[in-house]
Amino acid sequence: GVQSCALPISVKRPDELTLDLRTEVWSADKQQIARMGKKNRIPVVTVGEGKDTLPKMVKYALLAGEDTNFYEHDGIDLWGIGRAAWNNLTGGETQGASTITQQYARHAANDMEVSYGRKLREAVMARKLEDQYEKDEILGFYLNTVYFGRGADGVGAAAKAYFGDKVSAETMTVEQAALLGAVLKQPEPDGSSKGFDPQNDPEAAKDRWAYVLKQMVEKGWLAQADRDKMKFPEEIIQWDPAQNTGETGYTDAGTGHVINYVRQELEEQGYIKQLNAEGFKSWRDSGIKVTVSIDMRVQAALEKYIDRTVAGSLVSTMPENIMAAGVVVDPVTGRVLGYFGGRNGTGPDFAGTYKDPGTGAITGGHPPASSFKIYTLAAALNNGYSVKSMVDPTTLKSAKNGGTDPIDLANANREGELACGRFCTLEEMTIKSYNVPFYNIARTIGANKVIEMAQKAGVTKMWGVDGKLHDLNGNPNAKNAFDPYVGFGKYPITVLDHASGAATFAAHGTYNKPHFVLKVERKNKKTGKLEIVPGVGETLKPEPGRVRREIADEVTGVLKQISKGHALDNGARQTAGKTGTWENGNDKNENAHAWFIGYTEQLAAAVWVGNVKEELPIRTKPPITKNGKLTQQGDKIGGSGLPGEIFEQFMNMAHKSMGVKATRLPDVKGIGDANKGDGKSPTQGPPDCMFPPLCPPTQGPGGGGGGRPRPSASTKPPND
Repeated sequence: GVQSCALPISVKRPDELTLDLRTEVWSADKQQIARMGKKNRIPVVTVGEGKDTLPKMVKYALLAGEDTNFYEHDGIDLWGIGRAAWNNLTGGETQGASTITQQYARHAANDMEVSYGRKLREAVMARKLEDQYEKDEILGFYLNTVYFGRGADGVGAAAKAYFGDKVSAETMTVEQAALLGAVLKQPEPDGSSKGFDPQNDPEAAKDRWAYVLKQMVEKGWLAQADRDKMKFPEEIIQWDPAQNTGETGYTDAGTGHVINYVRQELEEQGYIKQLNAEGFKSWRDSGIKVTVSIDMRVQAALEKYIDRTVAGSLVSTMPENIMAAGVVVDPVTGRVLGYFGGRNGTGPDFAGTYKDPGTGAITGGHPPASSFKIYTLAAALNNGYSVKSMVDPTTLKSAKNGGTDPIDLANANREGELACGRFCTLEEMTIKSYNVPFYNIARTIGANKVIEMAQKAGVTKMWGVDGKLHDLNGNPNAKNAFDPYVGFGKYPITVLDHASGAATFAAHGTYNKPHFVLKVERKNKKTGKLEIVPGVGETLKPEPGRVRREIADEVTGVLKQISKGHALDNGARQTAGKTGTWENGNDKNENAHAWFIGYTEQLAAAVWVGNVKEELPIRTKPPITKNGKLTQQGDKIGGSGLPGEIFEQFMNMAHKSMGVKATRLPDVKGIGDANKGDGKSPTQGPPDCMFPPLCPPTQGPGGGGGGRPRPSASTKPPND
């Protein structure tokens, strides 16, 4: 025989090779939302017996067409070589002369030269493998590497490629396994043959399938009586290369951006570094199964109303420049239950941050306008104010901080509509969403105090006066990058952060870090069972008192009065909410950003509506001109309009699908010092309307009614 030490030839052992595998991402309610990786490969285990290992009869069916003497030879089948030569000469069934072991050796060495020299190297490597490994170990590595066509590397992926996702290599019937054994001879067409995929040549596939079963009978692996009962599989699925090759759920799904958060969290937990040490160049090729927090009941509700590509969504009929994004967080755990920032995970994320691969600019923030006042209100309460404190809503016309930059801050000249007369409480000003009082509070207590409160609630990053992104958690000086205009929401934040902040108020001041990854699983190479990777995934660390409970509940008591215009379940489910609308930087008379944030005790959400690219007016219909004159345009979109409608519709659907009971939210208690304030006679009108049928046609910055800071270096929200 061939001596394994005859030549200094080496081949990587099976345990030395790092195979690219298919990585899957699943929702918390057990729906696959993404398939990742360059190779479509699902590893199988061939050693031992059990429901997680390849059955004996399936092994036989896969061997019958390629190497019936596999369990008898020592890597080189001399009888097989002779038989193949004879059949090839006499016109019998054309056969190859390489054993399964040799075929693996060839693939592992990437030695595809057609020559006698290659055959010799292949034989020597095969003998070395046979000396070191058991037969079923060698078979397993072969079946995990060989190509079956349809983009499937290995029998695990092939079972699904031919018979659908409900079938696995471990659950295949003998008839199904025999088909894959038949396909192995030639999975895809070449210049002379269509191959043995039944989709390409049904008759050739049936003939080869019958040959495989005949080989099993002759080998004693299958009784003739059992063979006579077998029929060619009918459940073979049609395969579309355009839809079934490569990754799915990343560049073509509403959850595409979730994949980026999976990578980020795995990196933060050190798991990607561990995978790299094992030889994987990317976590997406590592074969892991990641379960994320997304609840498809919530996600489906969110996408139904917010995704413009979904027929019938509230955004589908809007002008092409309109974009919407939304995030839903579980206040009790911090789990992100729904996330929509666009349908392409490699493109801009309108709900989170996105780093442009060309310029390096980081985008994703939007001016929150009056919706940010929840943090200013909480900061005021934290500094001794009461919601019963009298505050001054008088139009400001004075020098900014004693400098030369004049302040011209008003609210749409609607002075005659205030029911509170000369004295307005902070509670009323929050409900009516006036800007001046919140500017004054931020100036009095310090803009840094407002930022500190936002950070405690869950806002991790904001774009400051300088237009740059500031990390509120990692940079202690970031809170100094803002001026009093932050009091009514001038400076951009992400939708995710805003939803997280709302969730903290919903949880009575307890902060739970928003997260996606719940657990990571890998197949045990010896048993085939999925096992949880320790130390990776969800670790709940609630932080009670990040916002004092009495302050969080007081804010909620005010906000639930605001949300009556968008109350859930026709008012049967108490909801806290806040609108926000910010002006167009190019035209102060138009809106460019609109928000609705709100929560119940079970779900907290933030919805933003704005522009896909450059700032344009956001209206319900595009402008139409005739002879150079504007003849028609839709209504302006404000916080209580489209964002509020999206919030109401999808939150109703989400709560109903989850079956959660309605609970009562806290009422205003009047904590703090009611005498602390600068109450004067009011002179301005409310900027945002809570009841759509009665809403005026225009809205402006902050709350939507026309508050206009004079243009300065920081008036227009930064684009990065």
